[in-house]
Amino acid sequence: MIRQFPLSSSIPRSVFFCLCFFGLAVFWGIATASAAQDKIAGVDAVLIMDSSGSMAKNDPRKLRIPAAKLFMSLLGTGDRAGLISFSDQGYPVLRLTMATGNTNNRMLSAADKVSSKGVYTNLHAGLEQGIAMLENEGQPQQEKMLVLMSDGKMDVGDSDEEMDLTARLRDELLTDARRKGIKVFTIAFTESSDVELLKEIARRTDALFKLARNDSDLHEVFSAIFESAKQPDMLPIEDNSFVIDASIEEVTIVASKEREDVRIYLEDPNGNTLTSDDASEKLKWFLAQNFDMITIPDPAPGKWNLVSTDGRNRAYIVTDMKLAHKELKTNIAIDEGLTLEAWLEQDGEILDREAVLTNTTFEMEIIEPSGAKARFELFDQGEFGDRKTADSIYTNTLSYVNPGPYKLNLIVTSATFQRQKSLHFQVEAPDGAAPLPVPEVVPLLEAEPVSEPEPEPEPELQDVGVETEVEPDAETEAPIVQPEEEGINLVLAMGLFVGVNVMFGAIGFGVWWFIRRRKKAAAAASDEEEAEE
Repeated sequence: MIRQFPLSSSIPRSVFFCLCFFGLAVFWGIATASAAQDKIAGVDAVLIMDSSGSMAKNDPRKLRIPAAKLFMSLLGTGDRAGLISFSDQGYPVLRLTMATGNTNNRMLSAADKVSSKGVYTNLHAGLEQGIAMLENEGQPQQEKMLVLMSDGKMDVGDSDEEMDLTARLRDELLTDARRKGIKVFTIAFTESSDVELLKEIARRTDALFKLARNDSDLHEVFSAIFESAKQPDMLPIEDNSFVIDASIEEVTIVASKEREDVRIYLEDPNGNTLTSDDASEKLKWFLAQNFDMITIPDPAPGKWNLVSTDGRNRAYIVTDMKLAHKELKTNIAIDEGLTLEAWLEQDGEILDREAVLTNTTFEMEIIEPSGAKARFELFDQGEFGDRKTADSIYTNTLSYVNPGPYKLNLIVTSATFQRQKSLHFQVEAPDGAAPLPVPEVVPLLEAEPVSEPEPEPEPELQDVGVETEVEPDAETEAPIVQPEEEGINLVLAMGLFVGVNVMFGAIGFGVWWFIRRRKKAAAAASDEEEAEE
């Protein structure tokens, strides 16, 4: 039985409806605030760069500077970047700054201030400053990450203090970073760096460790970290060619070159040749010693070619048809099964149109530590780890028998479009185990069912931090600005403010209307009494 509740005669209808309207207004304010939060969510990334004197020897051409600029330039809408230089202490060079038309040049020029003049290598101080910058300036809804790069070991001139700082880094800073959800990606600039400590920092914070064996590898390393952190949609590049489809809104190409004097050419589908001389608002072209970065909005559909490049190229895209996948661990054990699930998304929904998927192939290309490559197909047939047949989610499960850094290219190909994601992970050897001599990638023929993990509760939204625009010299310590006390989110507060004002206005109107009606009723009753007399 459906029961209808009558309006109480003691509450005027006008007041009742006004209270209902107030509830809707408050709900609207909260919903608007929530939507605004979703729109600005991104990543807060702080680069922590070694400025000790040894960097002058290991990076004589200062190639870490354009590599850092590449990383900051690739960050998208809603992302912010900061920069800390460290030697004996950590020195904030750039506060967390969003790349916009007004701040982009200032953000990139901050990297030029990183020197190679420091005496010591205080890893503890650099990491401590990075965590403090994210704590004091980071926004609650943003993902938080640090990129720590060093070419040496902990060195402050006193062996006892070095041991103490290393122990505090492990026991205090890493625990603090993990508790705050901060991922610390680490780069060892040479094999003489404290590789084991940098590996431990990355592993304990669910991040990635990379070794740059020489300065020319740096932009490749920073690109790999960007791909791990942001997981951008990409295009497969084969024989220095890639195919643009009509759904792609923008493409950014990072093209490697062997020498600074090499000039890269880009050929569009109409046969036109583009160079850095053609740079404009419609064609942004950033030149560096070992790479060019080219951004093209609204690129013409068809086949594009890169000329005079050494072949280590990437093409990042902005598109409404995305390649999605289940989140993977960045550190796994030898012989641990790693299940990859992938699907296409359009407008946030799984693309399940049979006409599209029938002629579409999902593959993963594994690049092993030795450089050897192997390709495996993903299936939607209820096997190899696939949860459900014909659910438009394609799966395969592999195990890995050799320790070291792996790259996994997830590639989707059809007659009309191509998509790629590049994933990076580390296979850890058991303690004391030697690397196996023969690299091999072994598919698991019988995968155990994978249970769906319980979703983690979303963190409570707090107040949005204010962007700081302090630009100190690299070796001049700038104090970290302490945040104000946490309070209610600004957008949410505005929504509530509007709702409360609407409530008071509605109640006032309702009371006025009620009194007016009572007066009219009383006047009418008085007229009737006079008429009867």
